[in-house]
Amino acid sequence: MASVGTPQEARAPRTISWRHCALGLVVGEAVLLLVANLGSLAANAAFGPSGAQHADGGIVGVSTLLAVILGGWLAARTAGRFGLYQGIVVAIGFIVWGAIFQFLQEAQVVAGSISAGGHTLVDLGAMDMGSLITGDLLALFGGSVGGLLSGKK
Repeated sequence: MASVGTPQEARAPRTISWRHCALGLVVGEAVLLLVANLGSLAANAAFGPSGAQHADGGIVGVSTLLAVILGGWLAARTAGRFGLYQGIVVAIGFIVWGAIFQFLQEAQVVAGSISAGGHTLVDLGAMDMGSLITGDLLALFGGSVGGLLSGKK
């Protein structure tokens, strides 16, 4: 009798392991949170607070790059296949999560202004497309490097 379905061995393996990519993203974000905060605390202790809201001396950028590399590497290593693809998916997750986080921060500022009875426009700061695109490309580069460093083809 012929079997009804295709045997597991005959099916082509899936390229992306979403479960392992989610693991890489979560671990990468946790490492980012830890390393960025510890780096900022160490810089403030050594040099004093800068007074500027976004002047971190590149600590957050370097921490993000390292976290994306680690997340891409972990996803590719645990998936055991197609390391480059796993790393790119983790990088896209970082990009999407960063966009959502930025949106929620800005929405909170606007909601706070509206609830306080303000009827003027809220200044959310300048939108720098160069930095946005550069950051996204850097995340994709980091995810690709992490996936390739895993040695999984």
